[in-house]
Amino acid sequence: MGGGNRPRRRRLSADEKALWDHVTQSVRRASADGDPLPLDEDDPDVAEDTTPTPKKTRVRRRLIEPPPLPPAPNPVPLTHGTAAGMDRRTAQRLRRGKLDVEATLDLHGHTQAAAHRTLERFLQDGYMTGTRTVLVITGKGDRLGGKPGVLRDAVPRWFNEMPMRQWVAGFSYAAPKDGGDGALYVRLKRRKPLR
Repeated sequence: MGGGNRPRRRRLSADEKALWDHVTQSVRRASADGDPLPLDEDDPDVAEDTTPTPKKTRVRRRLIEPPPLPPAPNPVPLTHGTAAGMDRRTAQRLRRGKLDVEATLDLHGHTQAAAHRTLERFLQDGYMTGTRTVLVITGKGDRLGGKPGVLRDAVPRWFNEMPMRQWVAGFSYAAPKDGGDGALYVRLKRRKPLR
C-alpha cells in the first residue's frame, strides 16, 4: 500500500512554538487515577513545568457534554388533498383521480380494530412491493341517521400515526366513480433502497 512512506510533519513557526510553549507550561500528564506523572525529559511534546506545585495535586477532568440534538421535526400532518409528501402536479392528479389505482382495499364490514390491522398490512405490503397509488374504501357511514362513518373519520387519522405515516405520502377523497367521500386515494412513498 503505502510502502512505509509516512507524511512528514511540518515544523512549527516561531509564533506557533511560542504559543505551544505558553500553553504547555502548566500542563502535566496524569496517570489513570488522576495523579500527575513525572516529566519525561526525552518527550519533545512535554514542556518542563517551572511553577512550584504541591506533591498531591489532583487534576480535575471536565467532561464536555455535546450539545443536545434538536428534536426531530414533526412531519406535516396529512389532510385530504395536501401535498406534503408529493409534488404539486402529483397531488393535483391524485385529487382528480387521474393516477392509476394499483390496488384496492374495501373496509366495509370490518370492526375498527380489524380495519386498522388490515389497513396497516395493506399499506406496508404496497410500500414494500413498490405500489404507488391505492384506493381505500371506508364507506360513507349511516345514511339514514346522517352520522359520518367511524372508519371514514378514523382512517385519515391513522394515516398520520406510525407506522402508517412512514408509508403514506398523501391522500384525497376519491372521485365519484370510485366512491366519492366514502373512499380515499392514497399515494404511497417510494421505497428507499437498502444500503
